Amino acid sequence: SHSQEELDFALKRIDETYKEYEIKKNTKCPPQSLHPKQVASRLKKPNLIAVPYGLYEAGFLFITWYCPWLESAKMMEEYCAAMENHGFAPTMWVASIDHARQAIVMPILCFDSDEKGVFDRIREFNLETTKSFLKQGWINYRPDPFVHAPETFRKSKMYYKMLVKFREVLDPNLILHPGRLAIPWASVTDLPNPLEDI
Repeated sequence: SHSQEELDFALKRIDETYKEYEIKKNTKCPPQSLHPKQVASRLKKPNLIAVPYGLYEAGFLFITWYCPWLESAKMMEEYCAAMENHGFAPTMWVASIDHARQAIVMPILCFDSDEKGVFDRIREFNLETTKSFLKQGWINYRPDPFVHAPETFRKSKMYYKMLVKFREVLDPNLILHPGRLAIPWASVTDLPNPLEDI
Protein backbone atom coordinates (compact mmCIF):
# COMPACT_ATOMS: atom_id res chain seq x y z
CA SER A 1 0.00 0.00 0.00
CA HIS A 2 1.06 3.58 -0.55
CA SER A 3 -0.40 4.98 2.67
CA GLN A 4 -1.63 3.87 6.09
CA GLU A 5 -5.16 4.75 4.98
CA GLU A 6 -4.90 2.44 1.97
CA LEU A 7 -3.44 -0.35 4.13
CA ASP A 8 -6.23 0.03 6.72
CA PHE A 9 -8.85 -0.09 3.96
CA ALA A 10 -7.31 -3.23 2.40
CA LEU A 11 -7.02 -5.05 5.74
CA LYS A 12 -10.59 -4.13 6.69
CA ARG A 13 -11.90 -5.34 3.33
CA ILE A 14 -9.95 -8.60 3.57
CA ASP A 15 -11.39 -9.24 7.06
CA GLU A 16 -14.92 -8.48 5.81
CA THR A 17 -14.46 -10.80 2.83
CA TYR A 18 -13.27 -13.65 5.04
CA LYS A 19 -16.19 -13.15 7.47
CA GLU A 20 -18.68 -13.16 4.57
CA TYR A 21 -17.07 -16.32 3.21
CA GLU A 22 -17.17 -18.06 6.62
CA ILE A 23 -20.91 -17.36 6.90
CA LYS A 24 -21.64 -18.33 3.28
CA LYS A 25 -19.67 -21.60 3.46
CA ASN A 26 -20.38 -22.34 7.14
CA THR A 27 -16.66 -22.71 7.82
CA LYS A 28 -13.82 -21.09 9.72
CA CYS A 29 -10.79 -19.45 8.10
CA PRO A 30 -8.16 -19.58 10.83
CA PRO A 31 -5.80 -16.59 10.82
CA GLN A 32 -2.12 -17.28 10.37
CA SER A 33 -0.10 -14.81 12.42
CA LEU A 34 3.39 -13.72 11.47
CA HIS A 35 6.22 -14.18 13.93
CA PRO A 36 7.40 -10.77 15.28
CA LYS A 37 10.79 -11.33 13.59
CA GLN A 38 9.00 -11.78 10.26
CA VAL A 39 7.10 -8.52 10.77
CA ALA A 40 10.28 -6.65 11.75
CA SER A 41 12.23 -7.94 8.76
CA ARG A 42 9.40 -7.00 6.36
CA LEU A 43 9.65 -3.39 7.53
CA LYS A 44 13.39 -3.13 6.85
CA LYS A 45 14.68 -1.72 3.59
CA PRO A 46 16.10 -3.37 1.63
CA ASN A 47 13.78 -6.25 2.41
CA LEU A 48 15.96 -9.02 3.84
CA ILE A 49 13.15 -11.30 4.98
CA ALA A 50 14.60 -14.40 3.31
CA VAL A 51 18.06 -14.12 4.84
CA PRO A 52 17.26 -15.69 8.26
CA TYR A 53 15.58 -18.65 6.56
CA GLY A 54 18.48 -19.10 4.15
CA LEU A 55 20.93 -19.33 7.02
CA TYR A 56 18.97 -22.15 8.67
CA GLU A 57 21.17 -25.23 8.23
CA ALA A 58 21.94 -24.00 4.70
CA GLY A 59 18.72 -25.41 3.21
CA PHE A 60 16.05 -23.04 1.92
CA LEU A 61 13.41 -23.60 -0.77
CA PHE A 62 10.76 -21.03 -1.57
CA ILE A 63 7.76 -22.27 -3.61
CA THR A 64 5.06 -19.98 -5.03
CA TRP A 65 1.49 -20.82 -6.07
CA TYR A 66 -1.38 -18.67 -7.34
CA CYS A 67 -4.92 -19.29 -6.11
CA PRO A 68 -8.12 -17.27 -5.61
CA TRP A 69 -7.84 -15.23 -2.41
CA LEU A 70 -10.81 -16.98 -0.79
CA GLU A 71 -9.15 -20.37 -1.32
CA SER A 72 -5.80 -19.34 0.17
CA ALA A 73 -6.66 -20.51 3.71
CA LYS A 74 -7.53 -23.98 2.38
CA MET A 75 -4.28 -24.10 0.42
CA MET A 76 -2.22 -23.00 3.43
CA GLU A 77 -3.85 -25.59 5.69
CA GLU A 78 -3.15 -28.34 3.15
CA TYR A 79 0.41 -27.11 2.63
CA CYS A 80 1.18 -26.89 6.37
CA ALA A 81 -0.19 -30.41 6.96
CA ALA A 82 1.91 -31.78 4.07
CA MET A 83 5.02 -30.00 5.34
CA GLU A 84 4.61 -31.58 8.76
CA ASN A 85 3.86 -35.00 7.25
CA HIS A 86 7.14 -34.81 5.34
CA GLY A 87 9.13 -33.60 8.35
CA PHE A 88 9.39 -29.89 7.53
CA ALA A 89 8.46 -27.01 9.82
CA PRO A 90 5.24 -25.37 8.52
CA THR A 91 6.62 -21.98 7.49
CA MET A 92 4.31 -20.02 5.22
CA TRP A 93 3.97 -16.63 3.57
CA VAL A 94 0.87 -15.38 1.81
CA ALA A 95 0.33 -12.14 -0.06
CA SER A 96 -2.48 -10.60 -2.03
CA ILE A 97 -2.06 -9.63 -5.67
CA ASP A 98 -4.34 -8.16 -8.30
CA HIS A 99 -5.97 -5.83 -5.72
CA ALA A 100 -6.60 -8.75 -3.34
CA ARG A 101 -8.53 -10.81 -5.91
CA GLN A 102 -5.82 -13.46 -5.96
CA ALA A 103 -3.29 -14.77 -3.49
CA ILE A 104 0.22 -16.03 -3.80
CA VAL A 105 0.82 -18.75 -1.25
CA MET A 106 4.47 -19.39 -0.53
CA PRO A 107 5.63 -22.27 1.65
CA ILE A 108 9.23 -22.07 2.76
CA LEU A 109 11.06 -25.35 3.24
CA CYS A 110 13.91 -24.95 5.73
CA PHE A 111 16.11 -28.02 5.94
CA ASP A 112 19.59 -29.34 6.59
CA SER A 113 21.11 -29.72 3.13
CA ASP A 114 23.59 -32.29 4.49
CA GLU A 115 20.83 -34.62 5.70
CA LYS A 116 20.77 -37.89 3.76
CA GLY A 117 17.63 -38.25 1.63
CA VAL A 118 16.33 -34.71 2.25
CA PHE A 119 16.12 -33.88 -1.46
CA ASP A 120 14.05 -37.03 -2.10
CA ARG A 121 11.68 -35.92 0.68
CA ILE A 122 11.41 -32.48 -0.91
CA ARG A 123 10.59 -34.00 -4.30
CA GLU A 124 7.94 -36.31 -2.77
CA PHE A 125 6.42 -33.34 -0.91
CA ASN A 126 6.45 -31.22 -4.09
CA LEU A 127 4.90 -33.97 -6.21
CA GLU A 128 2.15 -34.73 -3.68
CA THR A 129 1.11 -31.09 -3.26
CA THR A 130 1.43 -30.31 -6.98
CA LYS A 131 -0.94 -33.13 -7.99
CA SER A 132 -3.48 -32.02 -5.39
CA PHE A 133 -3.24 -28.32 -6.22
CA LEU A 134 -3.52 -28.76 -9.99
CA LYS A 135 -6.76 -30.72 -9.47
CA GLN A 136 -8.12 -27.67 -7.64
CA GLY A 137 -7.17 -25.30 -10.45
CA TRP A 138 -4.27 -23.63 -8.67
CA ILE A 139 -1.16 -22.83 -10.69
CA ASN A 140 2.52 -22.72 -9.83
CA TYR A 141 4.74 -19.72 -10.44
CA ARG A 142 8.50 -20.23 -11.14
CA PRO A 143 7.98 -23.97 -11.66
CA ASP A 144 10.40 -26.65 -10.59
CA PRO A 145 11.37 -28.10 -13.99
CA PHE A 146 11.32 -31.65 -12.61
CA VAL A 147 7.95 -31.53 -10.82
CA HIS A 148 5.70 -28.50 -11.39
CA ALA A 149 6.42 -27.99 -15.09
CA PRO A 150 5.85 -31.56 -16.35
CA GLU A 151 2.82 -32.11 -14.11
CA THR A 152 1.27 -28.84 -15.28
CA PHE A 153 2.13 -29.05 -18.98
CA ARG A 154 0.86 -32.60 -19.39
CA LYS A 155 -2.57 -31.29 -18.33
CA SER A 156 -2.30 -28.31 -20.73
CA LYS A 157 -1.06 -29.95 -23.90
CA MET A 158 -1.99 -27.20 -26.36
CA TYR A 159 -0.43 -24.57 -24.10
CA TYR A 160 2.79 -26.58 -23.96
CA LYS A 161 2.73 -27.03 -27.75
CA MET A 162 2.35 -23.25 -28.17
CA LEU A 163 5.30 -22.65 -25.81
CA VAL A 164 7.48 -25.08 -27.76
CA LYS A 165 6.63 -23.40 -31.08
CA PHE A 166 7.22 -19.95 -29.59
CA ARG A 167 10.56 -21.02 -28.20
CA GLU A 168 11.62 -22.52 -31.54
CA VAL A 169 11.21 -19.04 -33.05
CA LEU A 170 13.04 -17.15 -30.29
CA ASP A 171 15.57 -19.73 -29.17
CA PRO A 172 16.16 -22.48 -31.76
CA ASN A 173 19.34 -23.66 -29.98
CA LEU A 174 17.64 -23.97 -26.55
CA ILE A 175 20.22 -21.85 -24.75
CA LEU A 176 17.97 -19.25 -23.06
CA HIS A 177 16.72 -19.97 -19.55
CA PRO A 178 16.91 -23.77 -19.85
CA GLY A 179 14.45 -25.75 -17.77
CA ARG A 180 11.69 -23.17 -17.54
CA LEU A 181 10.08 -22.02 -20.79
CA ALA A 182 9.00 -24.97 -22.95
CA ILE A 183 11.36 -27.39 -21.26
CA PRO A 184 12.96 -30.04 -23.48
CA TRP A 185 10.63 -32.75 -22.19
CA ALA A 186 12.87 -35.83 -22.09
CA SER A 187 15.58 -33.93 -20.19
CA VAL A 188 13.43 -33.52 -17.07
CA THR A 189 10.87 -36.31 -16.92
CA ASP A 190 9.98 -39.78 -18.12
CA LEU A 191 6.26 -38.89 -18.28
CA PRO A 192 4.65 -39.20 -21.73
CA ASN A 193 5.46 -36.14 -23.87
CA PRO A 194 2.29 -34.04 -24.35
CA LEU A 195 3.30 -33.24 -27.94
CA GLU A 196 3.06 -36.91 -28.89
CA ASP A 197 -0.58 -37.06 -27.75
CA ILE A 198 -1.79 -34.13 -29.89
